[in-house]
Amino acid sequence: MRYRSARSRRRALRRGITEFQAVLRSRRPGIRFTAIITAFPETGPAGAYDPDALADRVRFALRAAAADSVRHMDPMDLPGAQDACSRSLRRLRPIDTESGLEVRAECRLTLASEDDEAVRALLEASRTQGIQEALTRQRNRALVSELTHPAGVFAWWLQQSAQSAAGLTDPPSDEVLRQVADRLRNYPHDDEEPYEAQLLEVLRDFLATFSRGEQKRMLLSLLADGMRAARQPEHAVAVEAIAAQNGTGSLGPESP
Repeated sequence: MRYRSARSRRRALRRGITEFQAVLRSRRPGIRFTAIITAFPETGPAGAYDPDALADRVRFALRAAAADSVRHMDPMDLPGAQDACSRSLRRLRPIDTESGLEVRAECRLTLASEDDEAVRALLEASRTQGIQEALTRQRNRALVSELTHPAGVFAWWLQQSAQSAAGLTDPPSDEVLRQVADRLRNYPHDDEEPYEAQLLEVLRDFLATFSRGEQKRMLLSLLADGMRAARQPEHAVAVEAIAAQNGTGSLGPESP
């Protein structure tokens, strides 16, 4: 055997498992992580063993474990991939039952320069796409907000007809306008839209279902009373002012 003493075999083993490289696939095709791994024997090895063959087994086992830990990680989240790889390698791992060798390991996970450039290109493309999608959602929400009333639908139809060669012919019926507006009220809200805005939309639709002035007057009176009970009299006054401006009359006690 090349190594005459236990000390020389142990030194040879440590050389073979210190700062060895691994190239690991990420979830993005063509982009790979680069890991520098160092293993630390926790138990063993004991007896007569071949340190070179044992180091091969250590490197193979730890490369496989590192590859499994980052296979589904996005290289755009490099810190997350680093944590996943470190968490996997620091677990105690049996390597060889005959010698009793068990190891833990640590790693430095990075991206090669060409992979780093590819990730930056992906991030820039993702930002651009995100901005375009946000603008599209904003335009759609604004248009839908305008068209949730039949008059808004008719105004949009007038605008489109004025721009077409056909001109203002064959206008849609009131029933068609109402149906279009009703459908657009069910337009899905953006998950990031503040819940206050969603609540206002629900309240607006609720009030719109009451056509008689006295019905709206009763609802606004209840709303103002609730605001006063919550010690928000200024909001109650604002509700009463809006009611007065829109012809529902005073919300206070009736005059004898």
